[in-house]
Amino acid sequence: MLYKKLLREFRLNAGQFVTIFLMVLIASLAFAGVHAYMDGMADSGARYYKENNLEDLWLTGENFSREDLETVRNTENVKGAERLLSFQCTWIRDEGNVVIETSFIETNEISRFHVFEGEDFDPEAEGLWLDYYLARNLGVKAGDEISLSYAGFSYTKRVNGLIGTPDHVYTVKDSSVIFTDHTDFGFAYLSAKEFPIPAMCVFPQIIVDVDDTEKLAETKAALEEKVDAALAVTDRTASVSWAGYQAEIEEGQTYSVIFMAMFLFIAVLSVVTTMNRFVKKQRTTIGTLKALGFRRGKIIRHYVGFGFITSLLGVVLGTVIGCYTIGIFFLREEMAMFLVPDYSISLRPVVFIAGAGILAVITLVTYLSCRKILKESAAQALRTEQPTVKIHGRELLQKSRNVSFNTKWNLRDIRRNKARSLMAVAGIAGSCTLIVAAFGMRDSLQNYLKWEFGGILHYAYQLTLQSDYTDAQLQELLDQYGSNTSQTLPVEFYDSTGQKQANVTVVNDAPGLLRLSDHDRNYFEPEDDGIYLTEKLAKKSGLKEGDPVKWRILGEDTWYESPVTGLNRDPQNQQLSISRAYAESLGVTYRPDTLYTDEDLSGVDELPGVETISSVNDLASQMTSMLSVMDSFILILIVVSAILGFVIIYNMGILSLTEKNYQFATLKVLGFRHKAIRKIFMTQNLWLTIVSVLVGLPLGYLMTDYIFKEAIGDNYDFFAMIKWPTYVYGLVGTLAVSLLSSLYLARKLKKIDMVSSLKANE
Repeated sequence: MLYKKLLREFRLNAGQFVTIFLMVLIASLAFAGVHAYMDGMADSGARYYKENNLEDLWLTGENFSREDLETVRNTENVKGAERLLSFQCTWIRDEGNVVIETSFIETNEISRFHVFEGEDFDPEAEGLWLDYYLARNLGVKAGDEISLSYAGFSYTKRVNGLIGTPDHVYTVKDSSVIFTDHTDFGFAYLSAKEFPIPAMCVFPQIIVDVDDTEKLAETKAALEEKVDAALAVTDRTASVSWAGYQAEIEEGQTYSVIFMAMFLFIAVLSVVTTMNRFVKKQRTTIGTLKALGFRRGKIIRHYVGFGFITSLLGVVLGTVIGCYTIGIFFLREEMAMFLVPDYSISLRPVVFIAGAGILAVITLVTYLSCRKILKESAAQALRTEQPTVKIHGRELLQKSRNVSFNTKWNLRDIRRNKARSLMAVAGIAGSCTLIVAAFGMRDSLQNYLKWEFGGILHYAYQLTLQSDYTDAQLQELLDQYGSNTSQTLPVEFYDSTGQKQANVTVVNDAPGLLRLSDHDRNYFEPEDDGIYLTEKLAKKSGLKEGDPVKWRILGEDTWYESPVTGLNRDPQNQQLSISRAYAESLGVTYRPDTLYTDEDLSGVDELPGVETISSVNDLASQMTSMLSVMDSFILILIVVSAILGFVIIYNMGILSLTEKNYQFATLKVLGFRHKAIRKIFMTQNLWLTIVSVLVGLPLGYLMTDYIFKEAIGDNYDFFAMIKWPTYVYGLVGTLAVSLLSSLYLARKLKKIDMVSSLKANE
């Protein structure tokens, strides 16, 4: 009997149960999909690092001897160590030259190759192993030959294999580039025996694999003490590849938690309200079942089944669809920017816990609603529940001749149904918040483009100089392209707690081209009387304007003490800055490593003494292409938010219609036309939507600002800057969804059966 009743109720209340199903489905789909791709990134990367033995430490110096290498290997907790020489070469091509980070190695036990095509590494073999991703885009295969050029030397090598390595998951030409498109930059490895002039081969790096990563700090300190040739010992956090990949994962996990929490909150809130109302509507039926002798536990299980079955279907289908649509799509888009050979989505326990949590909350609310009714006697339950809100006491409003009946009626209904109204406002405001945040993220990133490229970087081209350029080469470049240069010095400094922090100091000698920006994006040039810190770095290190900071160049013994002359804000790099004049007043020898110019170098691929030539417009274009992935995310977020908003408004409208059948039927009997009743119904939805929008618009800004302050990596410093059209989109979009759902629901007013509705309260 109860089974047949279950099916009948599902059929008779299909609208309410479909909305419950859709809300749970959307929330589960979004939560599972985003987690599947973010956790997939984390797990795929960790698996790749482990299987191919990514190094744990890097030693940097001028030239490490074999004795230095043995000292490292004999250090406690060191499992293995290898020497490495890397520099950037130019791959000479008719279609356009390509910058190749070329590394000469002696063995390949650490950061082992993942060979896609061709031979494994052999230290005795001639030829090179080339970046698979670059080769794939340029149509190169194993067995082909490529020509490399560096500092006047040219040599042609056979491609032995196409590879990926765990320390090249994230590769960029230089620090000004955010993402490479794998067409103008890549990497290659050769045996150290292949170095063009063996007598000149030096090894400025040693990569280290440790036994116990828990003792990494102790091992690092021991190497700094034992290896005199080491200028710096760094761990994975200082690796551009590892840190860049981890930052993307952490950023995604942070903002995904925020968005998914919103989805879950809105969905669960609405479903809970719906189930609570459904059970209350079944009050007399529960009383009848109780009078017929059905046990309390059986009745509770019957009503709990409505929410449980509907939500279970939503959770299961949402999880599966989310993983295999959103999860796979976004993982594929993200991994196009990173070099991980084997990747897949991951389904961690948190997804199942979230699903179980939804089921538990809905089941609990349904149980509590049933239990409250079952506490009453059968005779009490068979009677319709009377409103508890006192209508008198509103004399001023009720007697006012300036307030229409429509307004009085809706204000009275909202007061009598506070919970339903609050749930509607919360749900619609949440949907509006998500829409504003989605558009706001894009607005803020576009603002970053204008701030960084063309604002701070106020030049057309950047020339990164070779480390061994001659004075004659430098002078020729200065004569031809101007004297705006800078030098980046690896440094360490003491923070406010006395701890050493590693960073870089940019010595700025490019007035008007390489600019500093204050908090409000006003640009200025560094003074010659101290050091500048970016705001985020100053906050992290506990330093403020006017404080003295003690610092030194890595590898040198001289410590300098400089006042913090001012703070600047940089969206992409958190570092220290000084003017050339101030650096030279301290006795620092200035040797530029970068030259900035507004000359047109679009047709120039190679210059004497220059390692890379980068166009600011190209850098901005790379960032813009990265935003295309963000566009996909935003589009999905907007569509899902709009659907969620429609479902919430539709669901609340269904509840409102169900509860007000008696009142609307009475109005019909009293002679109110359909048009007037429809206006009364739609007015309340419009009021609630307007209140929701007024709440949702500022919340959208706060949510976007929180994401950019908390979710992005330590090297970035963004803030929310939302354009006014975004607020218009949020306003108009939410109102449009509300109007469409209200118009659709208003059609049901014509179908109200006045006889059955008026007799329902007898």
